Amino acid sequence: MTSFLQYISSEVNPPSDETDSSSAPSKERLEQEKQKLLLSFKPLMQKFLHDHVDLQVSALYALQVHCYNSNFQKSMLFHFFVHFSDMEIIEEKAFLTWKENIIQEFPGKYRAVFQVNQWLSWLETAEEEESEEEAY
Repeated sequence: MTSFLQYISSEVNPPSDETDSSSAPSKERLEQEKQKLLLSFKPLMQKFLHDHVDLQVSALYALQVHCYNSNFQKSMLFHFFVHFSDMEIIEEKAFLTWKENIIQEFPGKYRAVFQVNQWLSWLETAEEEESEEEAY
């Protein structure tokens, strides 16, 4: 996962770019990230991660460290979370497990959770509503 993330970031944000980490990425960059790069790796990521929540959580920690090493470029983590969810690479359970686990060996956890907390809260609410509907 770390290699995928490094490759995708280098393609979308070449090292020569002077990117301000406090500004949000352009829609063009986000679309390139998703369409050109993430979608091309989707089958491979799904093959290794499908039905393995523990590996999906590990992938989220790799993403957390990647974002930490990128100085938490504005909304980077959020966009990856949304892409991974929409493309069904990472399951809801893995996102929620990642949120609850406080492992100190991976830097940047508190800042990462802060960046995606609103989305994770939405995800939790959506999962609870879905569970209630299935009960009826």
